[in-house]
Amino acid sequence: MLGDAGEHYALSQFTFAGKPASKMPDGWAGYDLAVESGFGLVRVSVKTRKEGAKWKAGSWFIFDERLECDWLVFLFLPMKGGVRAWVMPFDVAREFGNAPTASRKDPHNRDVSFAKLNRAPLAKYEGNWGLNRVDAATT
Repeated sequence: MLGDAGEHYALSQFTFAGKPASKMPDGWAGYDLAVESGFGLVRVSVKTRKEGAKWKAGSWFIFDERLECDWLVFLFLPMKGGVRAWVMPFDVAREFGNAPTASRKDPHNRDVSFAKLNRAPLAKYEGNWGLNRVDAATT
């Protein structure tokens, strides 16, 4: 249910930002939303986490690098305050996310820590519902 709520939240935020979006059917491989970028449709995958008693800044958002999309949305629902979201190109998340190791159970899973999302260059993608790329060299 949390994942569905995150997808609907992202859908509304894109639409409010002038980027009409549609939710894909449940179980659709690779992405959750189709969003009109102004230059054509882009595929968006939404990853949602909720703060709990055991949450810490090192907690992860996980994505499968085999299921390529165009953009990723990392949504965080804190215990206090409003929803936070980072909207970034898939290739940026892949570049700055942790690389899987050979000993990992699921070597195709990449992860981005909450702490890393709050530091440059990824912090520049917070609230990026307009789908703007950020040049990492200028951060």
